[in-house]
Amino acid sequence: MDLVWFRGHKSLNLKIIKKNDDEIQIEFDGESHTLLNLLRTELLKDEHVVVATYDSKFPIMDNPIFRLRTKGADPMDVMKSATSRIVDLCDQFLEEYDAALGP
Repeated sequence: MDLVWFRGHKSLNLKIIKKNDDEIQIEFDGESHTLLNLLRTELLKDEHVVVATYDSKFPIMDNPIFRLRTKGADPMDVMKSATSRIVDLCDQFLEEYDAALGP
């Protein structure tokens, strides 16, 4: 699956390894701790999230696997909501950054 992240600025290659009613496992091709830690941190703010974690056996050579387990909510919906909040936060940062720079 190919997902456009941050409104067209970067394309991610994702592979859904496992999906059921309360859990999803996604392989992120070529991603690092920077993005995955941000995603994990945002997901853990959601009351439906039981587990949000990722691992990479060999950080430089391996594609990390992200695991999300939820209670009372579809994990895909929870993931989509978290990514939307991250995008909104980035948009807010850009607006405030531009305002701080001035004309």
